[in-house]
Amino acid sequence: MKSIILILLLCIPVLPLLSFSDENFTLSSFDHEMLKKGEPVLRKKKIEGAPWPEITVFSTIKTTPAESMGVFYAYHEHKDFLPDLLLSTPSRYISPSDLHIKFEMKIPWPLKNSRYTTGNKLSKYGNGGYRIDWYHVTSTSSKTTRGLVIFIPYKNKTLFIYRTFVHPKSKLAGMFKKKMTKEVLRSVRAIVGRIESIKKNKQERIPFYIDALERSLRGEFIYKNIPGAVKDNGVDSN
Repeated sequence: MKSIILILLLCIPVLPLLSFSDENFTLSSFDHEMLKKGEPVLRKKKIEGAPWPEITVFSTIKTTPAESMGVFYAYHEHKDFLPDLLLSTPSRYISPSDLHIKFEMKIPWPLKNSRYTTGNKLSKYGNGGYRIDWYHVTSTSSKTTRGLVIFIPYKNKTLFIYRTFVHPKSKLAGMFKKKMTKEVLRSVRAIVGRIESIKKNKQERIPFYIDALERSLRGEFIYKNIPGAVKDNGVDSN
């Protein structure tokens, strides 16, 4: 029976999603059915020499890509909804659309909290989608990290693509591979929940989020008083 199921899965056509030279963003018919049911699609890629894999998660959000990215782009609010995150502070501009963010993650005792900084590059697609690529700057707990988020139109919703890779410094990291995967899914659910909650319960804030997003793409430094947040665009730090 398992062999028959495997053969059937291999016969499912793979549908192109986005075309990038070094990225595999494709969804099979089975994947589309999972998303239709509200279930995330998870993929793992082994990275040579690293104890943890690169993880990509696909999920859907009941908003537009602009609304989704607008809410996500409010970095100073990440600490309010991402699990175990204590700090998310804009700290340095490389350009209006490339911003360093300082984070602090709560780690169970007796380990020390993880403090790290990532660079975050914002870009926009011609199809109305948005993307942020993040890269390693400093970290107390990892040798390197990288990842991305993408929000693109998908069947009157938004397709959310979340990819992350972390190479931890700890020699014991391999023991926590399964827990790390669960934490990634937990973060994805938290992001989706935050965006849909803002859309449903605080819809009046959506235009301010989108305005800040578009102003960054036009070349404005929206976090004018780093590390504080912009006060005059309606997106405050509370």
